[in-house]
Amino acid sequence: MKTINKRKIMKYVEPMLYILPALLFFGLFTYYPFIKTIVSSFFKCNSYGVMRSFVGFANYAKVLRDKEFWSAVKNTLVFTGITVPASTIIALFFAIISSRPRKYSAVYETMYALPMAISASVCCMIFQLMYNPSLGILNEILHTKINWLGDSHWTMISISFIATWMNIGYNYIFLLAAVRSIPDEIIESAELDGARGLLKVVRIYIPLISPTLFFVICNGIAREMMMSTLIMVLSDYAHNADVSTIVSYMYKQCILSQNYNRGYPAAVLAFLLTFIFLLIGFKMENKSVQYE
Repeated sequence: MKTINKRKIMKYVEPMLYILPALLFFGLFTYYPFIKTIVSSFFKCNSYGVMRSFVGFANYAKVLRDKEFWSAVKNTLVFTGITVPASTIIALFFAIISSRPRKYSAVYETMYALPMAISASVCCMIFQLMYNPSLGILNEILHTKINWLGDSHWTMISISFIATWMNIGYNYIFLLAAVRSIPDEIIESAELDGARGLLKVVRIYIPLISPTLFFVICNGIAREMMMSTLIMVLSDYAHNADVSTIVSYMYKQCILSQNYNRGYPAAVLAFLLTFIFLLIGFKMENKSVQYE
């Protein structure tokens, strides 16, 4: 009887032991800082981030009255609105045209997926040279003299192009696997019924791979709403609010200015904004995603 009881106990305890390291890791480095940030946002903090006195929603009111914060929100939405659809559409196009394995398919499949293997710092160096107003190849090709990273009218578009290029490989791998999972009989039947080109993509491919598309889009929204590396490396966000994003705004307030009274509530608002967009996406899941 003791042996049986031990087996029953281990049946429930053993799975928990496997996930315990992950739970400890997330608890220590994700959930604890997140909860601490929420609590600290309701307190007046000194330059070291130490809580002094409770002020309620006063910190949030200051942030919401800050024009620089709303400029950062607008830039973040523009950046996400360009990057996520563009990288998804381009990756889907590459996935469809390479859906059938061929003799040299491994070559171009690797080329399509290659951007995800290049670090952000390397990408920044490459595109800084391309965007150089006097020596860059882009102005040379277009016969222009645009300061792509120095002119606030072009900075977000230029950085969105880089982020789109970087995300194509990641999206391509998932979408290629989804496209190749579609039975050939379905594609052949659609072609016999007259489905060609864009019609076949809209009526056949997109509905059948909608779960993967849903994952790619939601993952892209969460990732790009929190994007910071490209902005911090390639733009003068510290002095120009027109090129700041939510995360760079948080970094500027907390690290550069040591103003945690604005940095903490800005972080919570950034989370809420991202959460709302993802919530809308999951609300649309039942209508747009087909699992059967």
